Amino acid sequence: MIFSRIIDRYALNSLHKTRSKEFQYSSLPTSIPRMTDRETFYKVQPTDVSFKMHCLEKDYNVGTFEFQSLISSGNPSNDHVSGEVFLNKNEDAPNVIFVHGWRMETFDRIEKMFHNRIMNALGWNMYYFPLPYHFQRKPEKSLYSGEYMISANIHRTIQSTRQAVVDLRTLIQWIKNNKNGPVFIIGVSLGGFITNLTATLEPQIDALVSIFYSNRLSYSIWNTEPGKFIKEDLEHHGVSYNDLVKYWKITEPSQTIPKMKKDNILLISAEYDQYVDIEDADYLWESWGRPKRYVYKCGHAGIVLQRRKIATDTLLFLQNKIKG
Repeated sequence: MIFSRIIDRYALNSLHKTRSKEFQYSSLPTSIPRMTDRETFYKVQPTDVSFKMHCLEKDYNVGTFEFQSLISSGNPSNDHVSGEVFLNKNEDAPNVIFVHGWRMETFDRIEKMFHNRIMNALGWNMYYFPLPYHFQRKPEKSLYSGEYMISANIHRTIQSTRQAVVDLRTLIQWIKNNKNGPVFIIGVSLGGFITNLTATLEPQIDALVSIFYSNRLSYSIWNTEPGKFIKEDLEHHGVSYNDLVKYWKITEPSQTIPKMKKDNILLISAEYDQYVDIEDADYLWESWGRPKRYVYKCGHAGIVLQRRKIATDTLLFLQNKIKG
């Protein structure tokens, strides 16, 4: 336990060496999205997804998928969605979408968990989905990947969460309409939060694995170390925790249950996580009626230190869903 906490604390110190140099706060939204309008708020319509394939690797065509986001942020780089794709020659191959964590600059950590095992042993199609304001979607003025996705700018955080869900649903629905195999989504950290929220809206997901996920953004900002400078920004501008809960309620996965069978959900948490409070992870698990869950004896750094175990548990779960 102590070792896990020390590693997470060390990583957090490194994380906070790069932070926003100016307050991100903007005036409070003039209206709050209503929970009764949730389906409309996250609505998707058919969108063309294009592919640019540039090489062959083993039994795979390797390239990128691209489409224009249905939600406009006003920033051209953010509104163009492009990610790596690996398509197996088997037309019936399952499709797995990976969704990364906050402030990640590459998919390296996720690739080290899953990529070679899937490519060498399973032959599944793989799609690496970039969240808003991350990677190539990062605006030129942004200091780091993800700075503008989760911040003290309350309205932009709502809209970037909305954009993430709508973009992910766009990709899921395109795959469902154009590929034969099932669609699996795997989210890590913030990616787990987004995949969980998406699962409450999108009925075409065949299985979900959410790893070291957060649940309530307001809770995370107010109660965990990664959010402390965002909290400081909000408090400086007179925003209370109750204010934040009210404004960000539309983004909470625990407000409703997924549109998929509970048996097709696997949640993985870290008991000593310093990035995601285990109480918040427990809250979602309880709200969803206690789907299958593993709680590892580690911190958030288990993404690296426990990656082999994470991959084994995740892939075995998904393989069992294919069988039956």
